[in-house]
Amino acid sequence: MIFDLDTFAVHDGPGIRMAVYLKGCPLNCRWCHSPESISRHPQIILARDRCVLCGECVVACPQGAQRIDDGRVFDRDRCVVCGACAGACVPGALAIRGHTVTAEEIVAKAVRLKPFFDHSAAPGGARGGITLTGGEVTLQTEFAEAVLAGCRAEGIHTAIETCGACSWDRLERLVRHTDLVLYDLKVMDDDEHRRWTGASLRPILANARRLADWVRADGRGVAIRIRLPLIPGITDTDTNVRRVFEFMCDAGLPVATLLPYNPASAAKYDWLGATSEIEGEPQSVERLSELVARGRDRNLQVEIG
Repeated sequence: MIFDLDTFAVHDGPGIRMAVYLKGCPLNCRWCHSPESISRHPQIILARDRCVLCGECVVACPQGAQRIDDGRVFDRDRCVVCGACAGACVPGALAIRGHTVTAEEIVAKAVRLKPFFDHSAAPGGARGGITLTGGEVTLQTEFAEAVLAGCRAEGIHTAIETCGACSWDRLERLVRHTDLVLYDLKVMDDDEHRRWTGASLRPILANARRLADWVRADGRGVAIRIRLPLIPGITDTDTNVRRVFEFMCDAGLPVATLLPYNPASAAKYDWLGATSEIEGEPQSVERLSELVARGRDRNLQVEIG
């Protein structure tokens, strides 16, 4: 099950990419940039700024979940995600996030885009291709493995983004068909990691080490890039960034991308009838330069994403 597909992604690996966003995640990061990705089930979103109060959704909804009663009301307790309201919503204020596709459909779409992928490479650099992201790709191992293997067979560059919160067996099945692994690290203290993501850090670090060892031993040329989202006061502190860099040095993972905070995600929480817990501003250019310099002082290849 996926919740989105972007055929012109430029931030999820080299070149122009088709980013496939899988639904479901074992973490529940309280700053998640795509909160609609966390649940494994389809969800109705409501973008209130697009609603024109036409009332078509009220007529269409068999559960009485949609009302216009001194303003716009969406009773999510009554909603069974049948999609009738979204189908009737001409302005696009209502939509379903989460639908099933086959691996064959995704591979066929990637093959049609392959000429764009191949021509988007920088001189001497990797081509564009497909990136499976999420959500968490390892929650849908069979689907993801079929997509990656199918694209590899067609000569398409493959990438996955993972939080690493999975069994090693699941991760290994995917990296055998992957050219680039984007591996997310967040909070480097286990108690704080549990507080902010709802899960332990230990298996994530263990998988990162094992992945680095596997790549060195297997010699398949799989590239690994650590990604650190910079959440104000949580992951962007001097202590946390230092611990990320220390882990990278110790594990033999020399490449990282720092992702500045993006406050635009707050609107997505409103789509789901929720409120974003995180407030803050993107890191300054000076702060980002300082963090990059600290990584490079440790002989790490650090860039801003």
